Amino acid sequence: MRKIMFRMLLPLVAVLLPAAGCAGWGGAANNAFKPTDFADYLQREGVKVESVRDMPPEPFRATSGCAIKVAGSEIGVYKYDQTSAVQRKRLNRIARDTRTYINGIPYPVAVQGSFMVFGLDKNPQKREIMRVLKKFK
Repeated sequence: MRKIMFRMLLPLVAVLLPAAGCAGWGGAANNAFKPTDFADYLQREGVKVESVRDMPPEPFRATSGCAIKVAGSEIGVYKYDQTSAVQRKRLNRIARDTRTYINGIPYPVAVQGSFMVFGLDKNPQKREIMRVLKKFK
């Protein structure tokens, strides 16, 4: 009887285990995207993107980054790879504190999934960008 139950459950486990694994490591649905993908998403959602340029991720110890110019003001978008325990821990701390530090000076940030957005506080379209960021999954 046990063997029959095991054989019946095995295909179900094979399907559900990978999905459970994704949730188990704290992964975000948007972990597969790049910062430039967020720029494309902003554009598709009706926010006029004036320019996009790559930024070095090292100052924030992220995986990748870019600057997106919206309404004459740049925001920094940095991606943290949540499959890395170190990156996930760093992003969780930033999300909890809602700020990051540059030379010891705190700056407010927004976090959604695997992404940290820097410089929103001074952007004239902050509300629109935040609306789109919350949907970026």
